[in-house]
Amino acid sequence: MIKENGRNLMIVNGNTEGLKKGIIEELEGVYELEIPSDKLWSEELINTLASISGLIKREISVYVDRKGRIIDVSVGDHQTVDLSEVEGRRNKNRLSGVRCIHTHPDAGGMLSAVDISTLKQLKLDMIAAVGLTGQNPDEIYVAVPSALAVGDVEVLGPYGADKEDFAALIDFINEADAFLKDYGENLQNDNERAILVGLKTQETKDILGTSEAEISLIELEELAQTAGADVVATMIQNREGRDSSFFIGKGKVDELRLMVQATEADMVIIDEEISPSQQRNLEEALGVKVLDRTGLILDIFAQRARSREGKIQVELAQLEYNLPRLYGLGQVLSRLGGGIGTRGPGETKLETDKRHIRKRISTLKAQLKEIKQQRGVLRVERKRNRISVVSLVGYTNSGKSSLLNTLCGSDVFAENLLFATLDTTTRQLQLEDNDTILLTDTVGFIRKLPHHLLDAFKSTLEEVVVSDAIIIVVDASDMYAENHIQIVEDILHELGAGEKPCIIALNKVDIVEEDKIPRVDSDCPIVEISAKTGIGLDKLKEHLRDLLCEVRVKVTLEIPFSEGGVLSWLYDNSKVLSVDYSEVGSVVEAEMDKETKEKVKIYIKD
Repeated sequence: MIKENGRNLMIVNGNTEGLKKGIIEELEGVYELEIPSDKLWSEELINTLASISGLIKREISVYVDRKGRIIDVSVGDHQTVDLSEVEGRRNKNRLSGVRCIHTHPDAGGMLSAVDISTLKQLKLDMIAAVGLTGQNPDEIYVAVPSALAVGDVEVLGPYGADKEDFAALIDFINEADAFLKDYGENLQNDNERAILVGLKTQETKDILGTSEAEISLIELEELAQTAGADVVATMIQNREGRDSSFFIGKGKVDELRLMVQATEADMVIIDEEISPSQQRNLEEALGVKVLDRTGLILDIFAQRARSREGKIQVELAQLEYNLPRLYGLGQVLSRLGGGIGTRGPGETKLETDKRHIRKRISTLKAQLKEIKQQRGVLRVERKRNRISVVSLVGYTNSGKSSLLNTLCGSDVFAENLLFATLDTTTRQLQLEDNDTILLTDTVGFIRKLPHHLLDAFKSTLEEVVVSDAIIIVVDASDMYAENHIQIVEDILHELGAGEKPCIIALNKVDIVEEDKIPRVDSDCPIVEISAKTGIGLDKLKEHLRDLLCEVRVKVTLEIPFSEGGVLSWLYDNSKVLSVDYSEVGSVVEAEMDKETKEKVKIYIKD
């Protein structure tokens, strides 16, 4: 029942399409019925609902307050009835003061899982189901919250429509309300409950006989758990393509709405990046927060960033992602109060207008540019001092940080977590020939890593692009290890580092049986290692030394006296070993990488 200008409007909600005007008027008349304060229903109400519901073959639900007034009447079909949230909640740790009575056309009165979850989720005083035979009521079952244990429910019945004595049921409700008031803090759960949703289309590939959609959903579950969510259900839809309005089909949205209700989920996470309009449409249809894979990864990044640069990069990525979503985010945040997907430096910016956000984005980009220039100065110094740089790259949680710690004796944070490393870390590594190189740990890659995340982290990932060689660290215990290598190589190509000399390090071989170690087909050297036990690390360093010897070459150049600036450039960009003089110019012996050699090849003496 809706109030307008102080008058009560008797609106029938739900699926009323196709109902005759007379039926609508009968349903509107239900609002006129009142229930005595010492009863939970009246025989007149039950008979009226049974008559209409049996005739139209659709479920009807009514919500009644403690004064016996009917405050909402809704219609739904037998399979997809949606018992929507109603106003009336007095306190989040108390019952709502509202009871629900609904029909089961041509079915018994036993309560379903959706009915029970609705009782708990909406903190209803009671939910009752009326079984119908034709247009006549049969048994009525009632569920009320337990007064003994948080989250438990008492199911009572069956009763008849003509029940007169409700004292025991009303006592149950009052005791449960008092119990919740006293022990409401026990209901608090720091973790949000999430449902994961994936989509399998004709374009979806199979990997080792398993759909990539299923593999990706397993990864999404790990991501959700890393962010602090409890995954309560998953769903994959087989569909020709993505729905432009809801991403998944409208029928699946109805099924998902019931799943949200049955599992008491707080949020739905979609396993792809969805458009702002799709996110808004899903939130309106489901009544809970909707997050996509990108938003989830950003939330994890927000938790992991420690350095100034990392925090700037996360905030920049969040703002660019959230800018087109401001309208929907403003609504959902005001309703749900934040949580996963709203943390980090960008959270407070969601309340500002687009002009301020664009200004902030410009400021962050300028700060990153400044950091990039500072890093460039360090790179020139390294190049001048002939310090080779090797980057560790790989799938997230493959053991890159552990390998850095073992090789360099460092104590970089390394845990069995997705994206445990977000900030780039560089440490010195001494090879056996007393040559010192720099080993750089980088953020892990993952399936469906969004492009604008790569853009935001370009200043960090630039270390990979300018490094002399790359070690691709692979979790050999993962059955999809070969697919992970392919994903990493694809991202390296995107970054412009696809042609860099590399070594593939199959990590964690200490926990893999010999015949289960992946047989990788690659032109790169492949080394089986264990960062934890040290297996194969000497062999890895040998391959690394050989690779760097191939990367850096010793050349002799003759530079005309008239082009003295070239000699100055060589000092900045290579290791000048000696300078002599001939009749026509300077004879320089220097060590340099192949890229530098290509730039000065016209001066190289045969």
